[in-house]
Amino acid sequence: MKKKISDEKKENQITYQNVEIPFCLKKSNRKTYGIYIAPGGVVTVKVPNRYSETFLRTFFAEKESWIIKKYQESLLLEREQNEWDDKPKSKERIALENRYKKAAKEYIPKRVEHYASLIGVSYAKISIRDQKTRWGSCSSSGMLSFNYKLIFAPPRVLDYIVVHELCHRKEMNHSKAFWSLVAEIMPEYKEYQYWLKINGKTFYHKFLQETLKR
Repeated sequence: MKKKISDEKKENQITYQNVEIPFCLKKSNRKTYGIYIAPGGVVTVKVPNRYSETFLRTFFAEKESWIIKKYQESLLLEREQNEWDDKPKSKERIALENRYKKAAKEYIPKRVEHYASLIGVSYAKISIRDQKTRWGSCSSSGMLSFNYKLIFAPPRVLDYIVVHELCHRKEMNHSKAFWSLVAEIMPEYKEYQYWLKINGKTFYHKFLQETLKR
């Protein structure tokens, strides 16, 4: 361990075999410890609200080989994706993307209509776009916007984004009331949050790459 582990949201760093790995602590009400490594080397360590620094050090030591492997794989994966994105798009890739954009424009509004009825809200226009950083948004006037790439995600993950944005029609914030409303409609929503955190930068690329190889 290179330095003392500090509080949540402050960056810490561990060093294994001359590999410096930054990470952030995230406290929770659970009594378990966990390490999550997202593409790009984003490392999050979940700990109980009252965690033991001694136990955490032992936990790191037990997971050392796994941490190094997954951390380096995540950096390599992001680099490969960036290189792939920088390449000129082939006619086949453009055609494939256009096909799924069309599918998203047909499918997502149907899910919006379904969940709007369950939540009891109305909405204005729905926009389906190719966004780089956002999965969805909701304006105060009821304008909804969704990333077409959600069409490549598992259906329940797509549904979670739809539910999330529609719940903003009642709560234009991320307060406890907002998350309680999301949980009423989709009690397991945290599973889909986690899926997006781990796979959000990869699932779209993987699908296109694998499909174009066929």
